[in-house]
Amino acid sequence: MSRIAVLYFLLACSAAPATAQQPAATPDGRWGAIAYGAPDQSAAWAVNYWNADEARQAALQQCPACTRTITFVRGCAAVAESPRGAVGFSQTRWRERVIARALELCGRDAPDCQIVAVACTIH
Repeated sequence: MSRIAVLYFLLACSAAPATAQQPAATPDGRWGAIAYGAPDQSAAWAVNYWNADEARQAALQQCPACTRTITFVRGCAAVAESPRGAVGFSQTRWRERVIARALELCGRDAPDCQIVAVACTIH
């Protein structure tokens, strides 16, 4: 009887790794995008999409005149632009930091940068 118990135990242990290797079905939906680059500094954003392409397309649909996009996942993104054409963008988890960094990067090329878009996904 103990041999049978040991045999069942070994069979159960050998089957466990196959079950553990199955990927967990967890929805992500944490992608975002910002569309920018329109002549009048307009921008649009889309957040909480399943992948980068869906987020990008959603942002561009809201801003057909926009020519550039930035995608991000599980965090925030910001775009700063200057009327002179300088651009700065940043990605990070924290909204305040992403704004400061985008302004800093844009400010390296022009003194009159302004935030044109900030967006954050669920994270």
